[in-house]
Amino acid sequence: EKGAPNISVKLKVSLLIFMALEQLNWRQVEFMFMRRLDWINATFTEFGRAFVDHTTLFKFFRQLEDDSSTYQLFVDLTNNFIEVCNVSTDKQRVDSYFMLGWLATLSRYGLFKETIRVFLQALRKHKPGLYDSIKDDLSLDYLQDNFDLTEKDKEKTRGRIKEMARDLYLLKSSFENNHQVKHYETFKTLVEVFSQQCVVKTEAEGSSDNDDPNSNKETVEITGDDATPEAEVEIREKPEGDKIISSPHNTDATYVRKRNQKIVGHKVFATETCDPENDVQFITDVNLEKATHADSREISAIEQRLEENDMKPDTFYGDAGFVNGESILDSAERGIDLAGPSSGRSQSFEGFVDADRPLDIADFTVIVNDQTGELTVSSCPESQEPIDQVRSKKTDRINVHFKSEVCKYCPSCDRCPVKIGTRVATLNIDEAQYAGAARHHEYMGNTEYRKECGIRAGAESLMNELANTHDGRQSRHRREKGSRLQAVFAGISCNVKRFIRFSTGNYAKKPVNVVS
Repeated sequence: EKGAPNISVKLKVSLLIFMALEQLNWRQVEFMFMRRLDWINATFTEFGRAFVDHTTLFKFFRQLEDDSSTYQLFVDLTNNFIEVCNVSTDKQRVDSYFMLGWLATLSRYGLFKETIRVFLQALRKHKPGLYDSIKDDLSLDYLQDNFDLTEKDKEKTRGRIKEMARDLYLLKSSFENNHQVKHYETFKTLVEVFSQQCVVKTEAEGSSDNDDPNSNKETVEITGDDATPEAEVEIREKPEGDKIISSPHNTDATYVRKRNQKIVGHKVFATETCDPENDVQFITDVNLEKATHADSREISAIEQRLEENDMKPDTFYGDAGFVNGESILDSAERGIDLAGPSSGRSQSFEGFVDADRPLDIADFTVIVNDQTGELTVSSCPESQEPIDQVRSKKTDRINVHFKSEVCKYCPSCDRCPVKIGTRVATLNIDEAQYAGAARHHEYMGNTEYRKECGIRAGAESLMNELANTHDGRQSRHRREKGSRLQAVFAGISCNVKRFIRFSTGNYAKKPVNVVS
């Protein structure tokens, strides 16, 4: 009689954790809640009152997107689990995986067609008069019922793309000065897609095809009152921009290639404890960034969050994506030993022990000041001492000078990084370059250190667990904020599962590089 009862925040959060634990969707959670005795008992819900509408959960999730309360819940729960289970955070490991966008990647044909359709749909809804005035000038009816994002006749595909490029330009030029339409998100997306995929050349500017007779760009002429002066649209061979739109429905998802993988989505970073003495390991940090976000850029932010959350490790294991000279030095300033192979160098043992391999700065005799961290080169691999060394005020790099006449006849000159000039030979270095090279030598030449760094391999199991067991592989959301929240709930549910197994005696102690 008084409508649906209010549902507590604690209950809604619990259901979202269950959702990630069992990879359910919103409707499935609504269906399962009233039927799962374990859920009812765990949430202390009165029997017969276990009901929640799926839209309530979804709206609550959207509210959580705009604040950091869920991540703080993750931190608080993790700290409690670590304390209760007596888990050491001195050793931790980090890795990343790709979370796929919620829609499949569209071809250029499908992208053009769907971008126009989505905009026209919004235009017809809010400005039917403007829609009626422009629809007859387009090459086809984009709002027809039997709409298809593929061209069945492959021979017509290229021609249809040219026509849709003209339609994109026509819509852009018609409404870019309209004080209301230009603020539509769908119109902004249309303009961005056009600028990334096409370029306009007027008669006064000339066509780039005329400038370059070997150009493979597709062109289409635009004439008439809507395109004055006469213009020519060139379809780029490859889209240009920092953030290429692959779907008008999911503009936050970023396209990236990794080896043979082509991915549109985001990158999830996860960190977990990995001390062999721990009976159970817990995830200590989860974050989501653009798919193009480099691992080496994120490592500093991860360390900062761990330090703020009282979970700073003494030793932090990462792969070559996370470890380079700069990240090694930055971690050392925080009191963290970032362990792992250095990026940008071959990990071929045959190549490293080859007597004719190229030399690097770690082959030189170098002294590093313990207090300031500044380095001084004492001698080259052939024991020649430098004339002098000066730090550049402009680049903050060190120029180390050797005798040119000696370097010219050095037996190692073909392999040496020193640049031989007329008067002096110069080695240009900095502390980060040396740190990366020294780490490479340590990793390749020290078997015990290499075995120690092998503990990081267990992070691969963690990535698989988050992605394939806790609903972290495919995003359910259009916006990056929703995908990030989904990743955090995946981390919470994984820790909850591990804690339950450990506390009930079902978590058998295994080698540290295996995740149950």
